[in-house]
Amino acid sequence: MGIMKKLSLALVAMVFSVAASAQGKVVIVNLQAAIIQTEAAKKSLQALDADADFAAMKAKFESLRADLVNLDKDAKTNGMTWSVEQKADHRKKVEYKSADLKLAAEKLKAERNAVVKRIMQEQGRKAQEVLNELVTSEDIGLVLDASVAHFANASYDITGKVTDKLNKAK
Repeated sequence: MGIMKKLSLALVAMVFSVAASAQGKVVIVNLQAAIIQTEAAKKSLQALDADADFAAMKAKFESLRADLVNLDKDAKTNGMTWSVEQKADHRKKVEYKSADLKLAAEKLKAERNAVVKRIMQEQGRKAQEVLNELVTSEDIGLVLDASVAHFANASYDITGKVTDKLNKAK
């Protein structure tokens, strides 16, 4: 079970346990956003961006994207004059570049997701503790995950408070 599912289940359990005595205020929170917005998470993501292998993957992605743009421009400019074979060759080049671009994008996403998963694992428990402290200290009677709230005024969102406390917690 993923860390986000565990955090969501813990949040739901807390909501129902607190809801029984819901005498305090109602708030929403996005724990994942609170964790990702911490200074530690930002440093981890910046370290990923600075990593030579990751930077090379990004450069390859950008190069492939530029190649596809150029192929598209070439087709728009000269495509009307191409023979059937030239059009087929061009289509094949576009398909190959598109497949390479998709693979590069998947690799970049997988690398970023691995870092985010590690961050969530490292800070997930602490975020839950911080949330529990806020529930107690601010007399919160109901906490909803921000993703399930159809509408909430910004004053109900405590995500920033959770991030601030995580930053101070070390």
